[in-house]
Amino acid sequence: MYPTTSLAAPGIIEDFTGLGTDLKTLLTVVVLGVIYVASVGATWTATRSMLKAGVAAAGGAIVMGIIAAQMTISDKTAEELKKDHTVGQGRSGVVRVTDPPSPPRIVVSPTEAVRLQGRHA
Repeated sequence: MYPTTSLAAPGIIEDFTGLGTDLKTLLTVVVLGVIYVASVGATWTATRSMLKAGVAAAGGAIVMGIIAAQMTISDKTAEELKKDHTVGQGRSGVVRVTDPPSPPRIVVSPTEAVRLQGRHA
């Protein structure tokens, strides 16, 4: 009766996914890179100190490194959350490593002490 037509929705979804990835790359690389360079330049302009500009550059580099490693960190976190952490929690027990020491013996007579020493020798 009705002709069958395929929808273009999967292609549109892939296009938007690709566009989102490109936008994220643009923000990460271009915009944050410009902010990084501008902040280092503004620090040097305001203070005229290479030391302070170097500290600003090092701090900005650390922040940019954390942003660049964000995908790796999120992948590791996702793997950790997927792990089964219930292994061994169903069983509980005590493992005895050594036997407890025997209680000291009270010796009443010297002859009994000689007899006990002969047994343990």
